[in-house]
Formats: sequence, C-alpha cells, structure tokens
Amino acid sequence: MTTSSHASGRNASRPGQQAPRDAIFAAATRLFGERGYTGTTMRDIAKAVGILPGSLYAHIESKDAVLLEIIEGGVDRFNAAADRVDALGLTPGEALHAIFREHLRIVADNPGRTLIVFHQWRFLDEPHRSRLLAKRRHYENFFTRTVRTGVEQGVFGPTLDVKVAVLGVLGALNWTPEWFSPDGPATPDAIADRIADSLLDGLRNRA
Repeated sequence: MTTSSHASGRNASRPGQQAPRDAIFAAATRLFGERGYTGTTMRDIAKAVGILPGSLYAHIESKDAVLLEIIEGGVDRFNAAADRVDALGLTPGEALHAIFREHLRIVADNPGRTLIVFHQWRFLDEPHRSRLLAKRRHYENFFTRTVRTGVEQGVFGPTLDVKVAVLGVLGALNWTPEWFSPDGPATPDAIADRIADSLLDGLRNRA
C-alpha cells in the first residue's frame, strides 16, 4: 500500500493533536468496531475526522488498505509476542502462562481494534486475506508446538487431543475483547493469571 511520505505544511498536526493519518486510523478503527467494515463508508471516516472525503486519499489508499493495516498490525503484535516467549526457553506450562499475559496486554491496549483483527479479516480481498491467514497460523503454531511438547514431556495429559486443546485455548483468549474492560477492576495480567489457572489445569497430566 502507498501512503504520503510526509505531511505538507497545511496538513501537519499541531502540538497535542493527532497527525491526520493517525486520526484517520483511529476513526476507522472506532467505526469498523461500531458499524462493521461493510457498514462504514469513506465519507463516514472523513466526517469523523473532520475533513473532506477527497482529502482522505492524501493519507490513505483505500478503505480496504486501512482495514488491512489495522489487521496486519494487530497480527504482527501477537506474532511478535509469541516469538518473544518462544525465545525465553520456558517450560510448556510457563510458556503458555507467559503468552496468556502477552495476549491480554494486547487486548487491553485496544479491545475494539482486537475484535477487528479477530473477526473482520473476512472482508479483505485476495491475496491479502490468504497472506493474513498464513500470518495468523504462525501464532496458532506457537500454541500447537508448546502443547505438543508438554504432552511429549509428560506435563500435559498423554491422551490430550492437541488440536482440540489449542483451538479451545485460542477460543477462550480470542473471546476476551468481548468482555474485557480497560477500566478494571482486574488488570490484564490478573485476568491472564486466572485464565491460566483454569485452562492449564485442564491440560495437566493427572497421572
């Protein structure tokens, strides 16, 4: 996608204000969350930012490009978190606990944006959709490798269905932006710890 490399003097943001492009993405994220991608028009985004619809194209390529950047940025954050945890050399249980915390911190940063990342990728055109799905699999593969290692090491149950377990764990984590409140009272880490207590207990070897 292409974007303007720099703002002209009249488009430059004043101190304390969002840059036009940042304001556009913030407005688009809010509107996609409230109305959905298909229910949001470029005119809606322009109105929310306070500029003329034609002026949007000085900062963004298209509505699809905005959705792509929102989703890809989110997926990249989750993948980077998985890679950080992977590099720590933790036990399977510790690694899952760590990624639960990382996951909830990303959700807490902007629950509405995370919902777009999880659910509105379906509106992306090809080849972007397939590329984003491949990136999403990187995150899922971290969980699959970790759970499988736990089974092989005897930490998790020997009869555990790894695929079902991973889908169950991810389903629980991906549901969190639906109910998480940034205003508390529980912190993201506290919620992640409670989720870990519940989900990891179900995976552990009872022998």
